[in-house]
Amino acid sequence: MIRQKNGYSLVLIVLMSTFIMAVLAGSMRIVTQSYIYSQEEYYYKLAQEAGEAGTAYANACLDSNNTEQSWGSVAGGIGPLRPDTNCKGATAFYGNKYVFENSKLRTTFEVGNLEASTKGASSGAALSAATAQISSTGRVELMSGGSVVKTYTAIVKKAVTWPADLNATRVVSGALRTCALMSNNVWCWGDSFKMGTLGDGLQENKANVPVKVRQVGDMKDGKIIDIFTAQFHSCVLTELSGVRRVYCWGSNDKGQLGNGQSGNGKYSAVPVEVGGDIVGKNVTAIGGTGDVSCAIADGKIYCWGNNYEGELGYNAPRHPAFSPLPVPVATGSTTGSDAYRRLQPGYKAVKLSTSGSKSQTMCAIMDTGIAYCWGQAKFGQTGSADFDPHYNYGRPVRVTRISNVTDISQDGFPYEIKALTFPYSRVPHVCAIASGRVYCWGGAGDGQSGDSAYDDLTYKTYTAPKEVKGLPGVPKRVAVGLVHSCALVELSRRQHKVYCWGTNWAGQLGESEKKGSSPLPYSRTPRLVRVGANGLPPSEDVVALAAGANRGCAIMTNKRSYCWGLNDAGQIGDGTYRNRFSPTESLFLRPVQNRYIY
Repeated sequence: MIRQKNGYSLVLIVLMSTFIMAVLAGSMRIVTQSYIYSQEEYYYKLAQEAGEAGTAYANACLDSNNTEQSWGSVAGGIGPLRPDTNCKGATAFYGNKYVFENSKLRTTFEVGNLEASTKGASSGAALSAATAQISSTGRVELMSGGSVVKTYTAIVKKAVTWPADLNATRVVSGALRTCALMSNNVWCWGDSFKMGTLGDGLQENKANVPVKVRQVGDMKDGKIIDIFTAQFHSCVLTELSGVRRVYCWGSNDKGQLGNGQSGNGKYSAVPVEVGGDIVGKNVTAIGGTGDVSCAIADGKIYCWGNNYEGELGYNAPRHPAFSPLPVPVATGSTTGSDAYRRLQPGYKAVKLSTSGSKSQTMCAIMDTGIAYCWGQAKFGQTGSADFDPHYNYGRPVRVTRISNVTDISQDGFPYEIKALTFPYSRVPHVCAIASGRVYCWGGAGDGQSGDSAYDDLTYKTYTAPKEVKGLPGVPKRVAVGLVHSCALVELSRRQHKVYCWGTNWAGQLGESEKKGSSPLPYSRTPRLVRVGANGLPPSEDVVALAAGANRGCAIMTNKRSYCWGLNDAGQIGDGTYRNRFSPTESLFLRPVQNRYIY
């Protein structure tokens, strides 16, 4: 029995041991298989992380790329974005070829072109939130003896969105930059000129797509009513709880920011509030030119900044040299033979001249429809032909021979060269809409005053307003650049076109694609800004106009902005630095302050 029992026990032990070994072997296979699966998952996870690195890199490129909208669209570019390429598609890059690398594996990524969509709900509706998709392929390459033996890939897609803050309502243009009001925010693009003129907090910045002006004070919670840009500074008018304030930013060497400070180092890269006599008053309009700013407060005109040519309207030229706080323009005597030429004490101003970048002349319109100008007048810019037109007036003087003035604009180079050598094509000029017609005076050498009767250049300046002939409808807005002029003309109730005249070396007339032969050098007669293919969209109407320095801009009914002309500093806002000889859409995309990635 004992033998039997012992024999049975031996068999049982053998059977149980075999079962246990089988179980252990199975467990080992499961553990081994799980380990393999874990390795696979680990490699795919690394590939996913490499793809994430690609989207992050692409996101950074959207902020730093100052050449084109995306890295693969640059002429001569190599296409996809990789760790060994920069945002412009060039191969000369300071980064590594691989995100991670050792003897057994390495990771990398490849990002394709940015796919963007900015379609609105309908042709006449405001733009919806702009979106773009970033697609990045992450890779893990297993290495053996320096060769790739297996590759794991993961595709990561992320959406970049720009909130629907794209409703452009007003566009203005100054030296080297353009600004616009969009959904109660201010956006600027171009060159800050090392004085913070873009208002984004950076002293030195060059942006060929719009960047957001830093919101301060009442700009945050109030309503932004109006904006103007001058040579190297800009100002906005705000309203909050019935109180109106003016904020300015940019250059302040002559006190043009109106905050009581002045000097070369006193610029501000963010808006600052204007102080002095306009505080607490009902400010209804702002304007400016060159290095001077002005506002209408309680119906009276106040100016601050430079007074080298009497552009403050406060006193004789250089007396004072400048003012860092608003001062009221001077009025004249109510009696005497020239009383009607002078601004009278009981005046009420309703509008200030606009669009100026370098001019040293300011103008304003009264509630009577009479226009007055002051400042530099060496070439008849004040339009006072019968009142010593070549004298610089530190006090407003009436523009002669026109009435019922509804709009006025001026620009031009300051007089800094001897009269004998000063190029007449650069003489400052002024244009206005009076009694439903456009009149211009001042410089006329390149047709900027629009008189076709003097193609022989006999008349290079006009000391009195001259009517601009050839406009096919009723002018509603006039905008003046350095050596060209534009008008928004109503052809019918729902049809408005833009016409420009003057110089065209950089495409200021906006009428050509510049294919083949050189464009028209200048025109003394108004020419239609291109509509249709490579021009303003024919399905949309023009609702706003600006002309500053050597370009023009228009806002359409779909709230999109189009610009044309000089683009050496990115003033067009299309992501390039190429001059545009026909209207080109400004890209209201990629401001870092207003972009989300997820």
